[in-house]
Amino acid sequence: MTDEREITLTVNGTEHTVEVEPRRLLVHAIREDLDLTGTHIGCDTGNCGACTVLKDGEPIKSCLMFAAQADGAEILTVEGMEDLPEADGIHPLQEGFREEHGLQCGYCTPGMLMSGKALLDEDPDPDEETIRDAISGNLCRCTGYQNIVRSIEYAADELADRAAADGGAVTADGGASASPEGGHEPPAVGGDADTFCGREDCCGGPSEADPFDREALLDDAEGGNGDAAVDSTDTAVDADDRGDSV
Repeated sequence: MTDEREITLTVNGTEHTVEVEPRRLLVHAIREDLDLTGTHIGCDTGNCGACTVLKDGEPIKSCLMFAAQADGAEILTVEGMEDLPEADGIHPLQEGFREEHGLQCGYCTPGMLMSGKALLDEDPDPDEETIRDAISGNLCRCTGYQNIVRSIEYAADELADRAAADGGAVTADGGASASPEGGHEPPAVGGDADTFCGREDCCGGPSEADPFDREALLDDAEGGNGDAAVDSTDTAVDADDRGDSV
């Protein structure tokens, strides 16, 4: 007689109740009991990462966890990515892998996508070193990883653009900060929206003087003698007009 127990898994937003043996691995419950075969089995030892899913938001290798250990957990598999709020038909990560050729045979791709999703949830603007560290538990025999890194960078940029278009700019903590009018915060008076870098007196940034104020600029250049400079210039012009020497 088989000793089975009933467990509940919420997978991709849908709650499932399944009967499993204590020895049944989570990856087998996902693939065989729930028929979600996007989660792949590669090594059964936790080395390849092909079976990576998100359990309560954290990436785990489902070949190293018993299904009973995940009782009551929220599980996200690759099949659920298209239904996430940030997806527009397909998730930006999936779009990135398509656009940047981040897959060849595709066997490692579901696990890579899950690891990439966990990374971008935690750090929406990762650098290359951070991306490589995040996918270090996922093996790929085809791509050499460079295009996978580019795919995740693509997704990070796409998510940031969407956040900005929705009325805010992505901040370091992954949030969106909205401007008073729902768009980007304009530079202060005298700034240049195309070159403003956000620092005082740099790249068209805000300063005490309006850059289009001729007298103020001359005053800065002459160390406070702007009026004298303007007067002498006007005098020279008048003299030239009269044909006199100055």
